[in-house]
Amino acid sequence: MGEEETKTERKGEDAVDNCMRRPEIFGVMFDNITLEAAAEKAADMVHGSFYHYIVGTNANLLRMARKDAAYRGAVNQADLSLADGCGVLYASRILKTSLTERVPCMDLLEALLSKLHGVRVYILGGKSGTAEQAGENLRVRYPQLELCGTHHGYFEDAKAMAEEIAKSQPDLLLVCLGSPKQELWMKNYGRLTGAKLAFGCGGWIDIAAGRLKRAPESWRKHDLEWVWRFLQEPWRFGRVCRSLTLPLLAVKEAVEVRFFHFSQMGRGSVQKQTESQRRAKRNRYPSRT
Repeated sequence: MGEEETKTERKGEDAVDNCMRRPEIFGVMFDNITLEAAAEKAADMVHGSFYHYIVGTNANLLRMARKDAAYRGAVNQADLSLADGCGVLYASRILKTSLTERVPCMDLLEALLSKLHGVRVYILGGKSGTAEQAGENLRVRYPQLELCGTHHGYFEDAKAMAEEIAKSQPDLLLVCLGSPKQELWMKNYGRLTGAKLAFGCGGWIDIAAGRLKRAPESWRKHDLEWVWRFLQEPWRFGRVCRSLTLPLLAVKEAVEVRFFHFSQMGRGSVQKQTESQRRAKRNRYPSRT
């Protein structure tokens, strides 16, 4: 009994320690991980015994999470939090955090699906008919997987939807409800589906269904996928403009932290981050769990 309690305590301590080591931007935590390592980790989650969920955050969503405590909490509690956008990576460099690679959710999902065999997949989201078409295309592209169900994203009772999904006994649940709805739904109701892994993959469903085309690899290689998407969906102009201000916010944050650091050193402090500094940051972004 004593050994079991000790193991449980150690596991909890490791989880807390890992959480504390995760790079953070505007109170939002990220996993500093490569695409290949993320695919391996996601595959382990699908074959695991407990519920997990994955989120990806781009520049516009990071701005949203900066102001929305509930959304920020859902992102920070994810088992895998990805920098899904070049703007996030640029902000991390300005703030000197340790993010080294962008991990697009679409790339990760493709890598994950290629690794899995005999796994039951459920697709949730999109307009009427979109999930069904995405499912048919998924069957053709990944014949080693079993599509166990689909449903559009326009449901009223979140809990009832999760319980309905559970009847299909999915292993992998692809949640395409858009942010922040999908992150909050995965956090609050995902466990009720019985799935081992819920993957928030938003716009993937329209591309999988053939309603939109993904940017060519050459565009993606030069971090121009957002431009391609804007050309297909001009109504995203407002989101694009807001996203472009993220580096400016990062510069502002960096200057404030640097000024605070030097002011503390001027008072005789030699620590890089004092307790008062940490307390001030917690007050700015109070909901991290």
